[in-house]
Amino acid sequence: MNVKNLLLKSAMLTFFLLTAIYSRAQDRIFTYTYQSGVLNKGQREIEIWNTYRTGKSDFFTGFDHRTEFEIGLGNNLQTSFYLNLSTQTSAVDNGGIKSLETEHDISFSNEWKYKLLDAVADPVGLALYGELGIGTKENEFEGKVILDKKINKFTLAANAVYELETEAELENNKAKWESEHKAELNVGLAYALSPKFQITTEHAFRNVFAEGELEHSALYSGVGMSYVRDNFWVNFSLMPQVKGFKGSEGKSLNLVEYEKMQYRLLVSFAF
Repeated sequence: MNVKNLLLKSAMLTFFLLTAIYSRAQDRIFTYTYQSGVLNKGQREIEIWNTYRTGKSDFFTGFDHRTEFEIGLGNNLQTSFYLNLSTQTSAVDNGGIKSLETEHDISFSNEWKYKLLDAVADPVGLALYGELGIGTKENEFEGKVILDKKINKFTLAANAVYELETEAELENNKAKWESEHKAELNVGLAYALSPKFQITTEHAFRNVFAEGELEHSALYSGVGMSYVRDNFWVNFSLMPQVKGFKGSEGKSLNLVEYEKMQYRLLVSFAF
């Protein structure tokens, strides 16, 4: 074996080893838009989500935290378990006197994700996603169709999302479950500046339906970044609302259902 062939094979081996490390440590580079990749059998990750939401018609701040344990089951299937904590403080009007009121919520979620096509080996990556959440006063089911494609330094991903949400409300001193339907389209584009660092842009078109009618609709567009090192990765994005289409009360933004700005930070450790 000559030196040229040895160097070539060594370079190829190094490349595949690095690819294996990065693919093991990071299965997503966006914060809102999912990709089709799944963990290999036995691979595990702990993901920590933090989302800060602010800006409505009156004072409002919200903080959502999720701790996720993710495990690969093999055969292109993975599952995850979440503990979700949420708190929000908003202004309320009590007989013309405004005050701040804080609400807390805790819930548990279970996610399943199945990859049908690979984003590199196939013309397009394709995965199906389902998540069931059970909370103290709210339950939800969420389904996603995930498409993505990796071309050289670019990664493009798109998700069609449907969510059914049921919430307990008091009516005539009796608890009643109210249903709400949500439909979203998320699109993300990333460019790799290096094997470790990527810049991202994401766009989310969000809609809320109640009793068969569209009640709220808005578009979010923002920028972010993704960094991976060994078995650790971190993703960050800021997502301002750029346009409210329904429920905006004559304003350019919908600040009744949605917030003016969202910040999201994801941190993950693979083991």
